Amino acid sequence: MTLTKKELRKGILARRRAMDPEEVRSRSEIICRRVLDTDLYQNAASLCVYMPINNEAEADRLIGPALADGKRVYIPKVTGDEMVFNAYEEHEIMEEGAFHIRESGSEDVLTPDETTLIIMPGSVFDLDCHRIGYGGGYYDKYLERHPRCRTIAICFDFQIIDSLPAEDHDISPELVISDLRTLARDGE
Repeated sequence: MTLTKKELRKGILARRRAMDPEEVRSRSEIICRRVLDTDLYQNAASLCVYMPINNEAEADRLIGPALADGKRVYIPKVTGDEMVFNAYEEHEIMEEGAFHIRESGSEDVLTPDETTLIIMPGSVFDLDCHRIGYGGGYYDKYLERHPRCRTIAICFDFQIIDSLPAEDHDISPELVISDLRTLARDGE
């Protein structure tokens, strides 16, 4: 029996929600160290970082090191069915936005290029870097409009399965980095 995307997402997210906060923190630290060691991070001028909810891998742990490395940091903001990335201002108070996710109040919107690295969330990944998000398609639509951006998805290793059903509109990240391994998209 093959599970649907919805069924796969539901099962993995239930397991992630059950994680202990200390386990989330310690595994996230490992993941973020692995991201910082990649050429994609080293060569980026701008870093787009999601704000974690529901025990997601804590991508916001990358903000401090990125700022220390002289990179501009941007945070996703969702309006309607579109996502943009607004500049992160150090010490700003984040606002609750769409889906109860913290957003930057900055009006400085990213103009992406090949030096932009986007850290992507997701619910389930496979060994070929296919990704199931949360059903809104925000990252797929953004990357379709801005194909020169570089991409890394981060997750906990149990979120990676052997294979996923991929659709034509799905955009796979270049790398998937978990607490145990790094996977590269075919041909990378």
